[in-house]
Amino acid sequence: MNHQDNLSKTIDICKSKYIAIPEWEKERYGKHFEALHSTIFGILRSENAQLDNLIVEYSLEAVNPIPISSLQIPYYESIVVSRDSNVPGNVLLDMTRVLEFLRDDPREDCQSIRKLLQNQLVDAQNFLVVDKLRSWLQSLFSQALNRIADRVEVDGIVSQLKYRTCGPAHTIVVDGELEYSVDFVPAIRLGAEQNVLGEDQLTSSFYAAEKAMLPENCRDAIKLMKKFRDVKTNLSNLKSYYIKTLFLWKIRKEPESYWQKPLTVILPDMFEELTKCLGQGKLPFFWDPELNMIDVLTPEQVMDMYLCVRRIPGALRRAARQRCFSRLFVLRTFSSKEERDLHLGCSLKRSRQPNHFVIKRMK
Repeated sequence: MNHQDNLSKTIDICKSKYIAIPEWEKERYGKHFEALHSTIFGILRSENAQLDNLIVEYSLEAVNPIPISSLQIPYYESIVVSRDSNVPGNVLLDMTRVLEFLRDDPREDCQSIRKLLQNQLVDAQNFLVVDKLRSWLQSLFSQALNRIADRVEVDGIVSQLKYRTCGPAHTIVVDGELEYSVDFVPAIRLGAEQNVLGEDQLTSSFYAAEKAMLPENCRDAIKLMKKFRDVKTNLSNLKSYYIKTLFLWKIRKEPESYWQKPLTVILPDMFEELTKCLGQGKLPFFWDPELNMIDVLTPEQVMDMYLCVRRIPGALRRAARQRCFSRLFVLRTFSSKEERDLHLGCSLKRSRQPNHFVIKRMK
């Protein structure tokens, strides 16, 4: 086995031990998640008629398994959509015409939603305020979890639940025999004609990029880079969408055959792309390259991230050439100390052959 194979094997260990759900556990986790979703959304919909009327569908994003709950506002075709020049990729939603139609609609549910919009969700100019929408949903999620005492029982197994928000996501952390977290992300439904980028650009870019992201090595590389982000304390500003945007640009640049290369090639390349973007202080928004996504960060925040990732591309490439360096470096890069200790502890118990040298080196 050559050193490249050693690196590939160590990356596979990181995927199986610290990132992926084992094949034999997927059905169990899937059943638990469906029960969690059904319980929480059942309470949300039964105890708030306004939200029940707004939620129209639930789906999982193809590349990143994030539950998306679409909120369909009556007369949504009348929402006026414009670019937000201050925040890359954001749009402004003017609800003026929607409120006028709702005002003239005598149906009880429409009047209820009109009051919700006017009293809680829009500003003085009738623009939907994201922070107000987040606060409203946050109060509903908190009430739902309080109703079930922050716990859920599935097949006799009781799991404790913790709730937090981060950006647009409402995150529920599951602790117990099964441990995972899930982000529920609300999305406002709009018509294709309301796309401010133009329908041709959307269909020619977005769907082609999503389709190209389906190769396994691309998905795995995204997960590994997100795992690297999660285990580094100074990368909290590296949003998942920044990572995904890097891959969107790479997909446009490279032939499809590139994604057939091993992760030992793709990962160093993508960390190099990230290093370049952070070094230049520029990550163009894929759907509107004139917008710089990391403009919202301070120079100090960008520099902190740059210093954290700048040595990773070269180190990964060296790991492919140095057998001992490969395992230690890669495990440290894609796992936390707690995860490594747990993994090593289980391995040592099975083998009954303690290796204090390895444990010491990996702390």
